[in-house]
Amino acid sequence: MRVLRHQSGERMSGVDAAGEIIGGGLAGRAVEHELSTDEKGHGDRPPNCLNCGTPLVDDFCHHCGQKAHIHRTLGGLLHDIVHGVLHLDGKFWNTLPKLVWKPGQLTRDYIEGKRARYISPIAFYLFTVVAMFALVVSIGDLDNADIKLTADASDIETIEEAETALIELDANIAELEAQDFPGVGGAIAGIKAQRDATRERLVELGGTVPDIAANTGEEDNEIVQMAGPNKSEYEGTWYEGIAAGFDRATDNPALFLYKVQTTSYKLSWLLIPLSLPFMWLLFPFSKRFRMYDHAVFVTYSISFMMLMVIIVGLVAKLVEPDLAIVVALTYAPVHIYRHIKGTYELSRLSAILRTAALSIITWTVLGIFLGLMFALGAL
Repeated sequence: MRVLRHQSGERMSGVDAAGEIIGGGLAGRAVEHELSTDEKGHGDRPPNCLNCGTPLVDDFCHHCGQKAHIHRTLGGLLHDIVHGVLHLDGKFWNTLPKLVWKPGQLTRDYIEGKRARYISPIAFYLFTVVAMFALVVSIGDLDNADIKLTADASDIETIEEAETALIELDANIAELEAQDFPGVGGAIAGIKAQRDATRERLVELGGTVPDIAANTGEEDNEIVQMAGPNKSEYEGTWYEGIAAGFDRATDNPALFLYKVQTTSYKLSWLLIPLSLPFMWLLFPFSKRFRMYDHAVFVTYSISFMMLMVIIVGLVAKLVEPDLAIVVALTYAPVHIYRHIKGTYELSRLSAILRTAALSIITWTVLGIFLGLMFALGAL
């Protein structure tokens, strides 16, 4: 996924990226609702639970689960923020090392019910998805200066070109205002800045700037239709909408890539159900391994791959890009081998064969996912 600079020069700042990571942490924390067993109260314990009034026998209420000790200090509030966002307790430090080096044992333990010590696969997955998106948006400094959300106003030479450009810009704004993905406000601001520049260019050429202040929703729809490609060549075909969308993508590649990037972020959970049929094919008609087992395996596996992308992105930015990529590509199949061997308790030969098959499956699923994202981006 690419990170696109808006025409106005806006990009997601470090504060915005941190906000995205915090959002992921809070989302994962909401799913990971079980209380940590190693959290202990501090100070004097009240005789009854302050929440439900049940007599207390330990540091947690056995009826509602609330802590016996309730802090009222700024230090305690800061601890709650850090703990709630990053979940830096025994679960985190039990889960992360095993996910990296002993993924098979982690998945096997979770499937067999040893769950209190680990972060659940869905909670970990939510955090890695948002953290990866925040990393891509914040440090993704790609050489894409030649890609812009709209045409440069200085390149416009005729009144007709300027009027057509304004129609396209209005259509892009109307389309983005109906979206809710992260960063859409910056994209709209960038296009509006380009629209202002195009209006100035139209005046320089002797044209008249149209009055769009009183546009209604119906007029916005008309603008979108006017800015779209000529659909007559697709009339009556089943792929009419997609073909027309890709024509718009060809005319405005930066906006298209931006939409694909944000759509991929929002729908990244589709990687899990897309992978499950292929996992079933690796163990067809197995009575021992259920679809639930495959789902836990896939979720932890994707979480690790996203975590590796985050690490590679940081190392590539700060140290050496080529070295980071080589290490990642080398360890990825090793991790798959260790994961599938430990989870399904396979022999070495069986694990090697299934690792080769799973490597092909991984690229197949990724290709299907990206194809869907490009199709949705076009639509």
